[in-house]
Amino acid sequence: MLLVKTYVDRSPIHGLGLFAGETIPKGKKIWRFVEGYDRCYSPKQFARLPKPARDFLKLYGYRVDGEVLFTVDNDRHINHSDDANTFWRAGYSIANRRIPKGTEITNNYREFDPVLCAAFLKE
Repeated sequence: MLLVKTYVDRSPIHGLGLFAGETIPKGKKIWRFVEGYDRCYSPKQFARLPKPARDFLKLYGYRVDGEVLFTVDNDRHINHSDDANTFWRAGYSIANRRIPKGTEITNNYREFDPVLCAAFLKE
């Protein structure tokens, strides 16, 4: 669940991106998993989904600890950057530097799923 104001817009990185709707100070918690709002699928649950649902989750989900995580809000539009302005710690995505209003919020996908990231970086 996003914990800061954001909006979706065209991204210079890829397709659509998530942008700060307010200045986000360094150290601010940006996102956290909320059971019942966000969803985790085990490999078995994921395999039982209809193909269109699996395709959607492959595009907008994250693989974390062997499960597929789907965030219900616009967090799914956060793009990868090797110089991401967030980091992952103790179940939170946190700003690792000040993120001015209007700046694209980025993650380093390697923090979530190195295998997915390797495939992504080949494309």
